[in-house]
Amino acid sequence: MRYVVGVDIGGTFTDCVVVDENGRVSLGKSLSTPDDFAVGAIDAARDAARNIGLNDEAELIRSARFFFHACTIGENTLITRAGAKTALVATKGFADAILMMRGLVTQGLAPAEAAHISALSKPEPFVPRPLIEEVAERVDYKGSILFPLDATEAKEVVERLIAKKVESVGICLLWSVANDCHEKALADIFRQKCPSVFVTLSSEAAPFIGEYERTATTVFNSYIGPKISAYLQNLRTVLKEKGLGGEPLIMQAYGGVLGIEATCKNAVGTIESGPAAGVVGSQFLGSLIAKKNVLATDMGGTTFKVSVIRDGVIEREYKPVILRHSILSSKIWVESIGAGGGSIAWIDPETGLLKVGPQGAGAKPGPVCYGLGGADPTVSDADLVLGYLNENYFLGGRMRLNKEAALEAIREKIARPLGMDEVEAAGGIYRIANSHMSDLIRKATVEKGHDPRSFVLFAFGGAGPVHASRYAAELGVGEVIIPVTASVHGATGLISSDVVYEYGKSDHLLVPADLSRLNANFSTLLGKAVTDLRSAGFGDGDVRITRSLDMRYRYQVHELTVPFPTGTSEITEDDVEEVTSRFDELYEKA
Repeated sequence: MRYVVGVDIGGTFTDCVVVDENGRVSLGKSLSTPDDFAVGAIDAARDAARNIGLNDEAELIRSARFFFHACTIGENTLITRAGAKTALVATKGFADAILMMRGLVTQGLAPAEAAHISALSKPEPFVPRPLIEEVAERVDYKGSILFPLDATEAKEVVERLIAKKVESVGICLLWSVANDCHEKALADIFRQKCPSVFVTLSSEAAPFIGEYERTATTVFNSYIGPKISAYLQNLRTVLKEKGLGGEPLIMQAYGGVLGIEATCKNAVGTIESGPAAGVVGSQFLGSLIAKKNVLATDMGGTTFKVSVIRDGVIEREYKPVILRHSILSSKIWVESIGAGGGSIAWIDPETGLLKVGPQGAGAKPGPVCYGLGGADPTVSDADLVLGYLNENYFLGGRMRLNKEAALEAIREKIARPLGMDEVEAAGGIYRIANSHMSDLIRKATVEKGHDPRSFVLFAFGGAGPVHASRYAAELGVGEVIIPVTASVHGATGLISSDVVYEYGKSDHLLVPADLSRLNANFSTLLGKAVTDLRSAGFGDGDVRITRSLDMRYRYQVHELTVPFPTGTSEITEDDVEEVTSRFDELYEKA
């Protein structure tokens, strides 16, 4: 018997879904292990293996046809600032582009935070100024070399950074999107003098116009790349030792999967890739039951996330803001807040009001009822006190919850200070958490011009089904669907994902477009795609090519992504007219 295995690491739990050749599904779940996430991944696979009668995880992994995986290493590394010691090399005169951020002080902030702009500071850079070097060189927008790279100066820059013991470097030179020969020359010097340094070229990580965003993307990739690479290489070793025959496939934030080598090279694509898996699973499930408008809501142990699927198409973003930095990386649009089962309930000392989140208890120590050392009452503790959780059947009966400890924590820290009993206090925690989640869904729908009542709501994640009926009712949503694999829906989305490679480049054209340039651009990208897909073992019959353009009206700033007809045929004037009409339609809806 052969199996398809999907393992999704969350902030609190690690989930596993296994499907055999006959379509039989088995689920596995374990606590996440932040010290070494691979341990939790194997634990979840072991649980799923035993649920289908196998001896252990090794027997499952040996028989796996595909092994899909999603992790939170990228975003965790950024949030905790635990990445590599990273340097940046820029064109002379442009070293401060990453620090100036085009003056974008308020991006990524809530309206209440952005209102006090005079008191705001820019976020702390991921590359300190002493680790930013400049080189004299210049390429123009056509790709012509105006000032060649000085090899002697370049070597001196590399040697200075190596002397500072940098672990990773991003190279972002002006107009390298048109000609990357100088970036490649610098990379060669780094690799010759210090092969252990992780090198990112902006022309590969973000081959698009936008100096600050391109630099930020390059820095992010360099900052998290070594940690992502170390984790995935270790995971591959562990899986190979247990008999995995193929290459693990890693979830990307845009909704597809890639092999480990491609993922390590483009580590920035893994940021928020875990939530993307759940959205892909929701799109797949929606297609099976003829639901085209879906609100995908995921409440786990740490966060609550929402995404929108409209007319069967997942909403995406192409210049996402991550930790107040704008980057050039395609991803599924996911909005999240700190409202999970582990979100801590507390009383504001200034107002005396009950608050829930955003701080959470995580996997360890976790909610009080877990008995792992947690002392602060959480949403899960309230759910248990209210009877929504079965204290004798948690994690499939493998974990018993301590209801008395949850009652005591809520009594001492919430109920008594507020002059109410434990059940009333638990009810307050429950209602506040639901209000936070319904507010986020309003932001994702009403504030974007969508009526939430015209959507069906999918509720998944370990805690989602417990709360979905309440936050859906607050929005007037008439239909709530809880997948049978709700508690491991992200892993379900993993195994329904396709291998997807994305390629792009910047070349500004005006309509009516120059067909020769347009076809030449797509031909270049197609050549890269065919080379990579064949090296990954895919034949022409396995591949579907899609093409798109980012379009906007002249003098406007924001683009809309407009698809071309599927295929690789040469683009004609009729195709351009069709895509222009489609842009007009999308613009009216946006």
